[in-house]
Amino acid sequence: MQNIQDIILGVAVLVYLWYVFIIIYHLIRFGIGVYPKVVVLAFFLISVFLLMLSLWAWSRVNWDQLFDLIKKFLSVTKTG
Repeated sequence: MQNIQDIILGVAVLVYLWYVFIIIYHLIRFGIGVYPKVVVLAFFLISVFLLMLSLWAWSRVNWDQLFDLIKKFLSVTKTG
């Protein structure tokens, strides 16, 4: 089960980093003047902070308990 979680996390991080790269690239490449570069710097710093926060939150989740709750919920909704 841990391998699947690691793969999901890895794919999510890669998609997120690609998204951030595309935004930063286009803001720097097509921005005129200094203001777009300042916006890119702020966006990049906030993106790094949010990535670290989400990785920390991902590591704190008790996956077995979460899956048990989902199974209970599905069994209750199926029967009633």
